[in-house]
Amino acid sequence: MRTLLYFRLKDIATARLAQTRLGELAGTPARIGGPWFVQRDNQAVDGLPKTDIGQTTYREEAAIAGLPVGALLAALVIYRYGVPAGMGAGVLAYIGAMMLGAMIGWWIGGLIGVRVVRIGLARQKVQLVEGQFLMVTSCERSSKEQLKRTVNELGAVSIDEHDDLLPNFRWL
Repeated sequence: MRTLLYFRLKDIATARLAQTRLGELAGTPARIGGPWFVQRDNQAVDGLPKTDIGQTTYREEAAIAGLPVGALLAALVIYRYGVPAGMGAGVLAYIGAMMLGAMIGWWIGGLIGVRVVRIGLARQKVQLVEGQFLMVTSCERSSKEQLKRTVNELGAVSIDEHDDLLPNFRWL
């Protein structure tokens, strides 16, 4: 299971140093992803990688929740308005409608989730002053403490963390 860690940095020099140190750690078994950086107004930090919107919002969680909701709604529509033409046709209609409903539910869930910023981050972004920004890193749960220690030594403040349930489920 992967964990997203969020840090508050005070300047670009600290960010570049953190990027170098985390690059060194990435070659070890810790398997660190990132870091990515974002300012208060969601603008990119000069010359540093920008965060993906899924790292700061509930896009993936809402999309996953939309899968069963869409499939269930499609099954209910087929049940209510479907005309039975036989057992085989009915089963195919249910399967096809549920697949289509799940895809539509996933899409709508993602559209809704992208508008909801992670609660801890929203509070921290409001408190950022000019020149400060957020850094997001991804790591395995076992290397979380080592990563926090390394970044805190550079003067960054750890503000939040998020366990990613499906680490390889990302938008294309």
